[in-house]
Order: sequence, then structure tokens, then C-alpha cells
Amino acid sequence: MRRTRKTRRAKARQASKLAEIRQALIAAGCDTTAKQAAVLGVGRSTAWALLNLDKRAGPTAIVIKRIRSSPNLPPLALRKFEDVEEKVGGLYGHSERRTQAFRDKLLTRTAHNDA
Repeated sequence: MRRTRKTRRAKARQASKLAEIRQALIAAGCDTTAKQAAVLGVGRSTAWALLNLDKRAGPTAIVIKRIRSSPNLPPLALRKFEDVEEKVGGLYGHSERRTQAFRDKLLTRTAHNDA
């Protein structure tokens, strides 16, 4: 499947947002993948893939929920993750169906979130 210019721009926007998050973490003293994973509340491989791979689809709703609930997340990085409205709004090139599925998962509360 060939990517359209619009899709390439959307992917570039998402990669840029993830790079901003990575820079916010580095500015807060989280300069290794292990430190970044610890403050994000995810595993090292998840943190590395999220912050270093431009070609991925980006974080899932479950990963975003986990990160946003992390008590150790630096305020600047938290503000960057609060911008998920961009993804919910479909600005990263996803179809309406995929965007709606992401929105539904992000807004669904689970037993893990309530604890």
C-alpha cells in the first residue's frame, strides 16, 4: 500500500510529537531507556519502541492510559501525553474506524485504572 502525502505528513506529525516527549524526558534527567521506562510506567522495550521508532503506529490507548497514570511522569512529559486529542481527532492519518476504536479504548475505564 502506497502512502499518500497526507499520510506521510500525519506520520511525521506523530513522530515529531514522540520526539518532543523523548526530549522532555531527557530534560527531566531521564537520559536512558531504563529511566524513561521507569517514569513512563512501561517496560524498557515498550519505552524504547515508543520513543525511538518513527515507523510504528504510535502508542496504543492502553499504553497511553498507563503512562498518563504514572505518578513519576515529569510534568512537561505529562502535558505532551495530554495532547492525545490529536490522535483521537484523527490527525495522524488513521481511518475513522481506527480512530473511533482508539477513542473507545482510551475512554474505557478498567479495573486496573480504578485501583
